[in-house]
Amino acid sequence: MTKHKAAFAATMRLALILASTLIITGTSSALAAWNEPWKSEDKALVIDAYEFNPIDWEELSSDKRIAGFINKASDGLPPEWSCGKLSGDDYKLCKNRWWKYSVTKELYMTRRQMAKMKGLLWGAYHLGRPGNPREQADHFIEFAEPAEDDLIALDIEDNSEEWMSLEDAEIFADQIKIRTGRYPVLYTNGSTADYIAQNADDYPLLSRLPLWYARYRNDITGKFPEETWPSYALWQFSSMHNCNSRTCPYRVKGAKTDIDVNVASLDHDGLRKAWPFAELIDEAPAAADQLIASVSEETKTKVAAAIPQAAPRKDDTSADPAENPLLAAYGPSGHPVSVDPLKLLTAIAKGDEAAAAEPAKIASKPSVLTDKAARALTAHVSSFQNAVSIAARSLDDLIFTPARAAVTQIEEEEAAIRHRSRVLDVIQSAQAARRANALTMPARVLTQLGADQSDRGGRVRHASADQLAELDTANRRVFSAFEATR
Repeated sequence: MTKHKAAFAATMRLALILASTLIITGTSSALAAWNEPWKSEDKALVIDAYEFNPIDWEELSSDKRIAGFINKASDGLPPEWSCGKLSGDDYKLCKNRWWKYSVTKELYMTRRQMAKMKGLLWGAYHLGRPGNPREQADHFIEFAEPAEDDLIALDIEDNSEEWMSLEDAEIFADQIKIRTGRYPVLYTNGSTADYIAQNADDYPLLSRLPLWYARYRNDITGKFPEETWPSYALWQFSSMHNCNSRTCPYRVKGAKTDIDVNVASLDHDGLRKAWPFAELIDEAPAAADQLIASVSEETKTKVAAAIPQAAPRKDDTSADPAENPLLAAYGPSGHPVSVDPLKLLTAIAKGDEAAAAEPAKIASKPSVLTDKAARALTAHVSSFQNAVSIAARSLDDLIFTPARAAVTQIEEEEAAIRHRSRVLDVIQSAQAARRANALTMPARVLTQLGADQSDRGGRVRHASADQLAELDTANRRVFSAFEATR
């Protein structure tokens, strides 16, 4: 017997040791995603480069940890279409921009061919600048010509006036979706990522794009905005900022120290399955306390008081759902629910007095609910009824009052026909625009872009000063905003 007890005790000690080891190992594994993950041999690496990074493809592809290559594609808006009307230094500068643009495009296509020949995943990024974001998105697609399995990314270097604004970045991402059927990855630094996370309601699209995170430090534990992005798609951990001839987080064969290096949170196989990160980040589920926020503290207190703590007396009806509507509507599952609160609220909102006065017709168990209980529950939803009434009146004023005014201006039959026809035209136009995802750029954004100074021909008729003077203030602002898109 003693031997059996000793053996059992030894087994328990061994189990505790193994459990402790597993806990420590699991913790270390979780922290590895934030603390120098590039030192883990199973984590895949991705190189990103701009046009002036020299690349020795044989050397670079000999490093089996490198799984992908992302290259800079477009930068802001395209150069001027024509230099013919310029002279002097302006002419030389214009020609130089076209030369640089042509060389960059040719180099981009050559590198894409080389990378894919070497079996590397391919991606392209657009450097976001101030200027029309939809035109920049179109320029990027035409420049990069991305395949379905190519990663596409928007590079916002910082949240400052030098780079594309975050508001315009939302429009850019939307236009990419229209053109390609998917959204881009967002590349940005730590401070900008934090700002987006803290203002996620203002940037509902940016905060859900897969994040390509740029932060040049060994450990980002507690610094990465996990509340918005559970993990990074890529983490740019090495660049010219922290890599030189003496020290470097990771040295890339066939490239100089200024090459950018990124680590994935996945191994090679996992990265290939996730590439090109075309899915949006899932929205965080609502917290439990948010789901019941509409129930006031007073109601909770009354419900708690109605739940019996011991066997109720025969003459005590407070715990009877038929007599206590609060308990019937919000009580725990252990008590039979005798009334459907949603149906009762709906009847009240519709003004169905008969249904509200006869709760037996809308209760899940009509024979149990009493008139007294129905009247008590109705009193608790009076504020809801008022809110519904106000909303209904507002909707009537918004939709039907202007319609009636238009109809009364002409004869009844013709007015009805024309009114219905106009409504159908508007609906069909809106549906066609929605199907094409042709979202209109907000005027407040257009007014910030400034006039296009390029010589692109008379594609839009200009209004004269006299014509503008005839317009009211609102129409003049809209016309000026439209002019700014040229």
